Amino acid sequence: MKPPNKANTAGIGRNWAPPVIWFGPAVLLLLAVTLYPTAVVIWLSLSRTRYYDVIGWAGLGNYASVLTSTPFWDLTFNSLVYLTGSLAIVLPLGLFCALALQTMKRGASSLRVLLLLPWTLSMAVVGCFWLWLLNPSYGPISYGMKSVGLTPGLMLGDPGVALLLLIVVTAWWSFPYVMVMMSAALQGVPGELYEAIEIDGGGFWSRLRHVVWPHIDTTLGSTALALSIMYLTLITLILVLTGGGPLGTTSTWSFEVFVDAFRSIDISPSAVISIVVLIVNLLLGLAYLRLTGRVSG
Repeated sequence: MKPPNKANTAGIGRNWAPPVIWFGPAVLLLLAVTLYPTAVVIWLSLSRTRYYDVIGWAGLGNYASVLTSTPFWDLTFNSLVYLTGSLAIVLPLGLFCALALQTMKRGASSLRVLLLLPWTLSMAVVGCFWLWLLNPSYGPISYGMKSVGLTPGLMLGDPGVALLLLIVVTAWWSFPYVMVMMSAALQGVPGELYEAIEIDGGGFWSRLRHVVWPHIDTTLGSTALALSIMYLTLITLILVLTGGGPLGTTSTWSFEVFVDAFRSIDISPSAVISIVVLIVNLLLGLAYLRLTGRVSG
């Protein structure tokens, strides 16, 4: 058997060296900040804990206890309502704004900047701003309701409307993201198609159905998936606006994990919910990659 050429072996070694040098530290950092914490959370979810000390092995008993409990399904209901309610507002609102800006002849740039303002603000600032607007004693919204003879109630302190108000605030903050994505997608629609619809006598709905929709459906779907991942992990806005109250009506999976990590003696239930959130986000991420064409098969 012919021995390997030393020159070729050296060449292969030199070819492998640059990727290892350039990407090795990044891979190590990725392992340190993602895989290691994930492994720790999985370990905690299978253990009995006292604060962050593991005092015994529980196995899948923790999962059975959490997934069959009423509080977990209450959190699941809140999370799904929050997710679907926010998407139901931001997707049509963002698309409508993008279409309106596209058809405007003058002032579109200035209006676009104004509409983008909520997305440029941090969630803490947005939360404080809406706390003032929705204050039942001196907020502008409650004052306006009183002026027309309506009773504002407790607003964010009312268990019946707190989640709805949280959805409205979230939609106000995040709809500019949809508007930007839809505006980018609309730029790819050929102008000839609009002219063809006009020649055939089609109106707004015909143009939306036969011209606009085929060119934006994929972008709209990927945008919805990206926002779904964000909504399921959103904490700051809920913390500032309601703190998960009143009576837990605005507490979601991620918010409950965040709070229990600081106040609970046994954090294993929070670790279980963390794994649930992780699995759901991984499924949404896979769907996002497939929809955007970055994964095939």
